[in-house]
This record gives sequence, structure tokens and C-alpha cells, in this order.
Amino acid sequence: MLIIIIIFVFTAAFLGCYAILSPIFNKADVIGRLRKYDSSKAPQGSSSDQNAKMHNVSELLRVILNTVKDVGNLKIFDRYRKNIQAELWKAHIPLKGEEFIVLSLAASLVSTFAAAAAAKNMVLAVPFAIAGWLIPGIFVKAKKKKRLKLLNEQLGDTIGIISNSLKSGYSFFQAIDTVTSEMSGIIAEEFAQLKKEINIGVNTETALENLVGRVESDDMELVVTAILIQRQIGGNLAEILDNISDTIRQRIRIKGEIKTMTAQGRISGIIIALIPLIMGLAMFVINPEYIKLLFTNNLGLAMVAASVVMELIGVVFIRKIVNIEL
Repeated sequence: MLIIIIIFVFTAAFLGCYAILSPIFNKADVIGRLRKYDSSKAPQGSSSDQNAKMHNVSELLRVILNTVKDVGNLKIFDRYRKNIQAELWKAHIPLKGEEFIVLSLAASLVSTFAAAAAAKNMVLAVPFAIAGWLIPGIFVKAKKKKRLKLLNEQLGDTIGIISNSLKSGYSFFQAIDTVTSEMSGIIAEEFAQLKKEINIGVNTETALENLVGRVESDDMELVVTAILIQRQIGGNLAEILDNISDTIRQRIRIKGEIKTMTAQGRISGIIIALIPLIMGLAMFVINPEYIKLLFTNNLGLAMVAASVVMELIGVVFIRKIVNIEL
């Protein structure tokens, strides 16, 4: 692991030097050479120096952005880049896969240097390096989960609008248009995307499947499945959607009851996970020399690692107990 950290540090230093020195030694700037012959726009006096500085800054930024893109496009990240790009799209985060990879690498390096400088121990910095790499991904998952929760909360009203529109004699496409105009927030954005795909010629069935793939909602998948079946075999779609709406509302009610019943277990898990950290901080404040043995002695480091592993196992088991799938 120490070798990997050294490689990361060397790579970061190399990219930094390249980004700084590249504009100095790069003499093949076609636009810059052409500006020498453009007398109509030639700056005079102090404005010439100011424009030259702005040009150098823009060139430096361009080189840095290109370097970042090259790092994110490395072949070793191909599979991960494709997966994280899909997750970023679902979380509605305006970042490219390669940009997110560079952000994760930067967070890992910063956390590694900070931990190594504070503890003066590269072995202790390894968990911080891993945490720095994982934290951006955790943020993406949390934002995706929050977005999914908001969408599911709006789905019942959306189904009601589609059903009432169909009962009024509207077509399915007109019902989708009604949703985009009457609703707001996440559900309106997703149905607006659905409407755009249909308008540019995408098959309706394919557009609906794309909608399910973007949001990854079980309730939305249930609605789309019912619509697809109705388009194949016929039937009263408004009545089907009313039944699905009742089913979704019942599921939301049951989920709320389960969340209330499992609240004690979730709180117990949080307390059990926080007790070692709180005790460690308290002991560090009361007697720092006593607690430092855990981080300066090999046996102490092994005990800390074993305790972290056991804590994670406990958290996983408690989550399995309190998370009930419907």
C-alpha cells in the first residue's frame, strides 16, 4: 500500500510540474503566433502586459484541464469511469466520469498528506487515503438516494394526474405533457426528458424503459410495466393506474410503520458505532500519552485495525436487521 501512495504522490507532483511548465515551453500556439500579425487588435502600453498575463493564465487553465482529462481517461479507470458516469447521471450531478475520478484522487491525496502530517505515520495514513477515495462516491449515492426519495413522494400525485387526464379523453402523450406542466421538481424533470425523447423519434416503449433506468425506482418500474402491458394487450389504463396508485400509497404507509418500529434498532446501531470514537476522544483529552500507545505501538495498531473491522461488521449486521425490503 505504501508503494501505491508513493506512486500517487509522484504522479501528482509530475502533473503539477507539467501543468506549470508546459505553457512556458510550448511554442506551437498557432493563435498566439497569428496575433503578432494582427495590427488592428494590437494592444498598446500597459494594456499589452495585462492582455499577455490574461493569455498566460488562460493557457495555464487550459493545460490543467487537459491534464485532468488525460488522467481521468487512463485505461485502468475505463470500467469504473463508465459506472460512475451512470451514477452521476442518476444523481443529477453535472460532472464527467473522468472529472469525478480526478476529484476522488485529489481527495485521497489530500487526506493522506493531512493524516501523515498529523500522525507522522504513513501506515496510519492508509485508512485516510481509502476514506478520501470513497467519500465522493458516498456523496453521490446519498444524493441519488435523496433524489429517489423525492421522486417516490411525487409519484402518487403524478399517477393521479395521468389517470385523470386519460379519463378526460387525453392521449397518453398529452397526459405526459400535463405532468410536465402541472408538476415541479424531480418528477417534472424526468417526464420532460421522457417527452423530449419521444419528440425526437425515440420509440415510446424505449423512452419509458430509459426513464426506469434513470431513476431506478421500484414504484416507477411498476407504473411503466403496467403501461407497457396495456399498450400490448389493451385495457383501461386509467383504472390500472388508479389501482397502482393505491398500491403505492399502501407501500408508503407500511414503510413508515416499519421505519417507526425499527427506530430503536437504528439508534442502537448508531450509539454502538459512536461509543468507541467518543471514548477514544475523551481519553485523548484526559491522558494523551495513554491513548497514543495505540498508534505508536505495533500491537496497538493491530488492535485499532481489529476494532475497526469488528465495528464495520456490527454496523453491517444491524443494517441487515433493520432494513426490511418490501
